[in-house]
Amino acid sequence: MQIPMPSSILSSRYAWVGLVAGACLSACAVPPKHTLEIANRDIVFAEEEGAATYAPELLEAAKDSLDASFRKIRSEQGEWFEPMRDYTPAFSAALAASHQAQAAATAALEARKARQEKLQGDLKEITGNLKEAFQSTRGIPSRRAEFRRLTKAELTLQVAGDQLQKGELDPADQKLQEVSEIVNRVRQNAGKYISAYLQGNRDRWGRWAKETVEVSARQNGYALIVDKSNHTCYLYYDGRLKKRYEADLGANWMAQKSTSGDKVTPEGKYRIIGKRQRADGHKALDLNYPNADDLRRIAEAKRKGKIRKGASPGFAIQIHSGGGRGQDWTAGCVALANPDMDEVFRTVGINTPVTIVGAWDAKAAMAESRF
Repeated sequence: MQIPMPSSILSSRYAWVGLVAGACLSACAVPPKHTLEIANRDIVFAEEEGAATYAPELLEAAKDSLDASFRKIRSEQGEWFEPMRDYTPAFSAALAASHQAQAAATAALEARKARQEKLQGDLKEITGNLKEAFQSTRGIPSRRAEFRRLTKAELTLQVAGDQLQKGELDPADQKLQEVSEIVNRVRQNAGKYISAYLQGNRDRWGRWAKETVEVSARQNGYALIVDKSNHTCYLYYDGRLKKRYEADLGANWMAQKSTSGDKVTPEGKYRIIGKRQRADGHKALDLNYPNADDLRRIAEAKRKGKIRKGASPGFAIQIHSGGGRGQDWTAGCVALANPDMDEVFRTVGINTPVTIVGAWDAKAAMAESRF
């Protein structure tokens, strides 16, 4: 709801007060009853428009002038000789109260309009931040909890937008602050998790990828490198990059796979051990997960109590078709769009190296490569 401009609301009040003022100039032997009524209504109107919040000094001045008018009336009524009574000062004070109240209402309306415009800008900014926060949790194992928080924030933001349209500025402002706090907290949590995930792993991932490219060069053959953070699958031949494909991953890809059902895409150096093609056109490349390194790592985690002893490490990790959705949805596999998977399936064979890393600077690696 747009706040109305004050000129259209207050112009009639100015005209009425002017008429009363003209009448009083010719005869002020009686109390300015009508002027007092107008001043009082103007003060009530100013209060309804929020002058106590947005124009408190003008509102208080109007009330002081109204009180002064009543005091002057009482003073004149104390004059025993009625023809000597002069209510001009009381009229002037009442008129001043009316003008000050109208000024307070005008200031309040303008301030509310400016505040509403600012809150509309805040709403737009926070909406963008909320969208980024949803993206920042992509692939984090704790995403479900963070997603619930952000969904609650999204609903709160919708309420704030409705309140803002109705002109309910204070509750809308409060709702926007609540959403902003949730968004900032989720983004901070996501940032901490990502930092911890990347810390200490980049060198190892880079070494794996480099070794895979070198194997491709030595064997004059193909190799695949999957960069989880960039959601990209790189196809190499003879140590040189031939093609890259967008990849969808496990819903909780930002971790190292440890158990069945964790929806994490594993990290490590693997190889293709099988090729499957169904009648419906679905294609899949089986990987040798868990390999010996995975089994040792998981056994050590169980020994330290990080994984329950009876937990299965999972199996049937593949590169398969059905991807291209622009989101992470698999149970831990790497999914390529159907045309891309068709091409990869035709190109690579059994025992082709497949290395999956959390993050990798492919451009820097190519610049440093001797191939």
